[in-house]
Amino acid sequence: MKLRTALIVTLMMGLILAAIPGSSMEPDTLKDQIDVFGVQLDSTVDHQEINGVKAVEEPCLRGYERSFDALDILIGYGFDGKVRKITTRNPVTSMFGIKPGMTYGEGKHKILLAGFVEQIPPFKFKATGCSITFLVDEKDRIFALKLERQE
Repeated sequence: MKLRTALIVTLMMGLILAAIPGSSMEPDTLKDQIDVFGVQLDSTVDHQEINGVKAVEEPCLRGYERSFDALDILIGYGFDGKVRKITTRNPVTSMFGIKPGMTYGEGKHKILLAGFVEQIPPFKFKATGCSITFLVDEKDRIFALKLERQE
């Protein structure tokens, strides 16, 4: 009888846990977490100029990239015209509350609280549908962030 009860409880817990949504990073979720001059992942907005800075466009394997050197940001577009990658080195920008210039420890704490898990330790983290990579200098400071849609 105890075994049957334990089995039923275990099955019920599994069903309950399966019903809880994971850390899904859908466009609506991401919208409030990205503060990079209004650029949003999965957006079809064709950013050719931001804050008076014109982009320099270069082809890449998955589409093309637009670099805004004066703003220290890069936007990667897929062949479908959607933003698939956002890279920033600009300390006035942030993703998930993480800004370039922040210590790696602070950034890691914030990204784990946002629902990401380590993908390739110690600098790449993933959530459902996207990943974020920290570029860290010799002083253990994040000097750039790269957010990408996972395909």
